[in-house]
Amino acid sequence: MAWLMTGNMIEFCSCKAMCPCWLGPTMEPDQGWCSAAIAYEIKQGAIDGLDVGGCNAVLAAEWPGNFFGGKGTARLYIDANVSGDQRRELEAVFSGKKGGLFEGLMGAVIARWLPAKSARIEIRRGETLSISVGEFGKATLAPFKDQAGRTVTVQGTAAQGAFQSASMELASSKGTRWSDPELRQWDGDSGTIHTFNWRA
Repeated sequence: MAWLMTGNMIEFCSCKAMCPCWLGPTMEPDQGWCSAAIAYEIKQGAIDGLDVGGCNAVLAAEWPGNFFGGKGTARLYIDANVSGDQRRELEAVFSGKKGGLFEGLMGAVIARWLPAKSARIEIRRGETLSISVGEFGKATLAPFKDQAGRTVTVQGTAAQGAFQSASMELASSKGTRWSDPELRQWDGDSGTIHTFNWRA
């Protein structure tokens, strides 16, 4: 049950920039509850020897309070272009069934899993970063920059530790929306962009 992945993690949620949940369990989300989507763009990876490089997946979840308080409901969306074997293995990893960081993390914050869905996941880069997930959601992230044009980054937050993220770029995601009939519908303006190097 060995796996490894490198790539990009793109998170956006129902709060204004930046979501208080990143800072720890004592912080309250803007609306008292938090809904979020996390896109995993896998550049290179293998799960029990199966190549998953080039695959995309998205986790959408809702929590009644702060992320760290758990009791969340979640669904995985796997890109429609992946094979059946890849989909099976990706579901197992991201739901925490294959060990590694997701086993403890998802076990702590997700109480209910909805059946995974297949959806066309597109990630496009330019001055902004755009994501679409079938008919369920879309986001456009515009990274914040300082006066010299450098991207604003944050390190050392509690939630970054949970995701093993050394540094994240902060972004506005104004216009982001999520609409799954079995999850809370929401829009928001908080976004973060990470790189990852995970293994189990």
